[in-house]
Amino acid sequence: MKLTHAALTAFALIAATVNGSPMLREEAEGNNNPVQQQQGTSTCNLTGTYKKGTDISQCSTITVGSLSVPAGVTLDLSRAKNGATIQFTGTTTFGTLKWNGPLVTLSGTDVTVKGNGKLDGQGAWYWKQGQQTTRPVFFQAHKHRCLDVHDSRGPDTRLQGW
Repeated sequence: MKLTHAALTAFALIAATVNGSPMLREEAEGNNNPVQQQQGTSTCNLTGTYKKGTDISQCSTITVGSLSVPAGVTLDLSRAKNGATIQFTGTTTFGTLKWNGPLVTLSGTDVTVKGNGKLDGQGAWYWKQGQQTTRPVFFQAHKHRCLDVHDSRGPDTRLQGW
């Protein structure tokens, strides 16, 4: 009986360790999880479908690949670590909705935003709605110091820009 109890306790401990390990969970979930953090580093990759509340606070390098942001959801980069580098490498597509936005928000200290990725705010969709339609602000930077944005392709200017 004691041996069975000890074996079950050991199994439960191992199962809890595996299930509680974010690295193992993220690796197993693949593209279902928008943040892929490389084991042993503070590099994170945003791909797939973005989920509101995605935690990037432990990432010093954030690579945004091919990413779909649902309508009415802000790509929140405001919790980027101080000194972080955010690099856009793929196409980030934002869903369409008549709302005030912003589509992207950013804050922090010594944050660098770069890359040759494309930010697709679906400007043509808003253009067809007419001038009186509510359009989201594309990019909002707040509570920041030393924000460096370069080498990036800007948004479709038919939206409210920066």
